[in-house]
Amino acid sequence: MLDGYPNPSTPIQTIGLREICQVNNHHFRRLRGTETWIEYTPPTSSSTDPPTSSTTRRDNSGDQSTSPIYLSLSLESQSPSEPNHWSLFLARENAPGKLYQVTGDAESMTYEPSIQDVDITRAESFYTLYQLAEISDEQVRIVEEIAEGEMPPKAENRASVRENCQGWCVRVLGRLVGRGIVGREKVEMVRGLMEPV
Repeated sequence: MLDGYPNPSTPIQTIGLREICQVNNHHFRRLRGTETWIEYTPPTSSSTDPPTSSTTRRDNSGDQSTSPIYLSLSLESQSPSEPNHWSLFLARENAPGKLYQVTGDAESMTYEPSIQDVDITRAESFYTLYQLAEISDEQVRIVEEIAEGEMPPKAENRASVRENCQGWCVRVLGRLVGRGIVGREKVEMVRGLMEPV
């Protein structure tokens, strides 16, 4: 383990979906449920609230237009015999956002994005989020365009089902790699999370 890098005994503070810590005057953050720590520089502020990132405000009362937009993979629990439901979630930190997803039976899924902003973390079925990329306002439109254009999974019958919402998310992310929005390593990480159909 590197000096100045968090280890299992490092005290961690949880703020919303993010975990933060400090080691030898170096600040680190990660999304809850992930392993990789990212070093960051906290904002210089007289606030006693711990920072969540170098550009994100803790209180939601002010203008959030300067806080980053994150593209995340959202996992929701289903019945014990079903794989987790996956969707793509675009939101500023600790704020509601848009869900891009396919829903329905794996034989005939339909594209069903959220019409209004949602706080997926408050859904009863919410399991976890994996942060995949920080994106710009212009890239939001590209994500929407690619998600809308990606065909939902279809199959002639249950026996011929080869893909569900998880495969659809991987395909969308693969196209986002081609546009320089998501790193290839993130898609490989997501692919490793896939469950049997």
